[in-house]
Amino acid sequence: MEEIFHKKIINTHIYVWKTTSSNENLIKNPLLNSEELISAKELKNEKRKKEFISSRIALKKIFNKKLELKHQKSGKPFIKEAKHLSISHSYDFLAVTFGEENIGIDIEKPQYRMIKLMPKILSEIEFMEFKKEPSIDLACKLWGTKEAILKYVGDKNLNYKQDIKVENIELGVARYLKMYFKVEFEKIENMILTYVVRSNKPK
Repeated sequence: MEEIFHKKIINTHIYVWKTTSSNENLIKNPLLNSEELISAKELKNEKRKKEFISSRIALKKIFNKKLELKHQKSGKPFIKEAKHLSISHSYDFLAVTFGEENIGIDIEKPQYRMIKLMPKILSEIEFMEFKKEPSIDLACKLWGTKEAILKYVGDKNLNYKQDIKVENIELGVARYLKMYFKVEFEKIENMILTYVVRSNKPK
């Protein structure tokens, strides 16, 4: 695993790792404990297995070997070493943010299939704006914004069309119900990293 990006915002860190090793090599990492090894080997899906292993190795490299990554009933991850934690996986990339500030994060590869998803996740007004200058990068940013806000909120039952509104993608303004967010993007290799931070209502 190779750390390829690190950024600090207030008292919160954002990291991105690239994993090119096979699961067979990853699972040999000495940072994994016996319980984690058993859980990893029980996973039949290779993609899910890589996500399980890589996220634990990355966090243990930052904190310590005794770290335990757990999940709430909502699916939101947590560790005792940090007040807030958000994780995103895509292809060989792992994005993690943790610290005092709650930050939602998502990492995605721009693809044409995302354009087909736009009518399913955008409101009518958002979709009209998207159709003015459609692109795979814009589709990826819109998808990433809604995914990152979902990670921030930690509620799998929220509705992308009704509950999350992208007010202005150029200015990076979005909201969930009455909660406003500042949206930021980073281009890392062929991926787009999206993260959202709570903000005041724009004037």
